[in-house]
Amino acid sequence: MNQEHGGQIFEFARQQGCRIGEVTDFSASINPLGMSPMAVRAVQENLPLLVHYPDRNCTELRKALAGRHDLNIDQILIGNGSTELIHLLPKALRLERVLIPVPSFSEYEAATVLADCESQFLPLREENHFKVRPADLIQAIQRGADAVFLCNPNNPTGQLLHPDELMPVIRAANERGVRVILDEAFIDYAEHASLIRETERYENLIVLRSFTKFYAMPGLRIGYLVGNEAATADLEKSKPPWSVNHLAMVAATASLMDESYIEESRRLIETERVYLSEALSEIPGVTVFPSSANYLLLKLSEDLFQMNVVERNLAREKILVRNCGSFRGLGEWYIRVAVKSRADNERLIRLLDGVCSKQRTGTFP
Repeated sequence: MNQEHGGQIFEFARQQGCRIGEVTDFSASINPLGMSPMAVRAVQENLPLLVHYPDRNCTELRKALAGRHDLNIDQILIGNGSTELIHLLPKALRLERVLIPVPSFSEYEAATVLADCESQFLPLREENHFKVRPADLIQAIQRGADAVFLCNPNNPTGQLLHPDELMPVIRAANERGVRVILDEAFIDYAEHASLIRETERYENLIVLRSFTKFYAMPGLRIGYLVGNEAATADLEKSKPPWSVNHLAMVAATASLMDESYIEESRRLIETERVYLSEALSEIPGVTVFPSSANYLLLKLSEDLFQMNVVERNLAREKILVRNCGSFRGLGEWYIRVAVKSRADNERLIRLLDGVCSKQRTGTFP
């Protein structure tokens, strides 16, 4: 199966001839708790309102976000998932040259291509766990770019840049009039590192956030953008009206109010990420990269494994993982796995260890 993105569970289920509910999807990094109970209730209660157009200004959700992040409501623009906003930015800002550290989320490059914009790449080093070195990024910015796409924590590597590492980049870019488009889709697991409040001080900074991962709403499609008020107002003019549906808005608003769900989600991922990382690291030939998100990047030894055999045997057990061969700067020997419940994580560990053991001993037919 060609994987430009994770979460292709419908296609996978068709190929395996099974129901969606039989698949354990480690390819998409979605909160294993599912949607907040408050969000589910909000969706159910608002079904009768689908006969009306949604609020094109997303007022209630923007109010809730402004209160949560201590922002002005006019700094916030809601989109049909953060991907809609990623694709909006190069066109709306009329960018010509965009810098992208790689490996990273493929939609940054895809958005620049559709906007007839030149993409420049900053390769990240495996020996540094694919972490962005701020000094290297500043040098690349100074060589000429209109904007830089930066994912923090980075997808698929899970590497986190802290504010004291990022702020010199923001300031250096600001001095040259370079936009920094900071994608914080996974920052809910490391909220202390968010720069969302800095959008008030730095007009070159635009922060993207998502309800897809932490709040487990990929099927509803909702995300948001934060910038200074003038920039956000200009961007809104380029966004199609009514791109956000009513159920997505009410579910997102309700999720923000569910503090017990938010706290439990963070505790679960912190515990299970450590458990999964340590257990996978014990499998010979498997390298696990450190992560601050709800997924892990793995590298399988080329000398010990055949990737197609690994994926085929996991697929037989209806387990879907994300092959990272489509990420610029990686290859087929890298896979990304979501951090899920203890039971699901134990099953992945057991099956991956079994597959790898059989490959090492040559006992696969």
